[in-house]
Amino acid sequence: MEHVKKYTIVESDIDELGHMNYLKYVKHFEKARFEWMKEIGLSTETLLGAKLGTVLLKFDTEYRKEVRLGDTVEIRTKLKKVGNKSFTLEQLMYHGELLSSTTNVILTIMDLQTRKAIPVPDEIAKLKTNIN
Repeated sequence: MEHVKKYTIVESDIDELGHMNYLKYVKHFEKARFEWMKEIGLSTETLLGAKLGTVLLKFDTEYRKEVRLGDTVEIRTKLKKVGNKSFTLEQLMYHGELLSSTTNVILTIMDLQTRKAIPVPDEIAKLKTNIN
């Protein structure tokens, strides 16, 4: 399952070089990840209600083409890999037909009481069959 989210780049996203600051890429990728989690039934509220939280273990980003003020970007988020206690998401940011940035993140779900990673939830594990 691929989740697609569009964002328009605003002035607060832009740095002194006239393009989107690298930290703003992180922010937009994070928002798209939260949307993906919500879409599969694991919203922040749902997780916190179960005393669980999402922990980012690795964040690997490549910046390819600059994005500027007023540009509309599309972030495509999809599950790439599922392990016992972690999962990998691939996120691609497009500006039109151009691939602007890619990121791969490894995440785990943590029990907020024991402070330990738990097995990957069923909501994610069942998507494993859709990985190509």
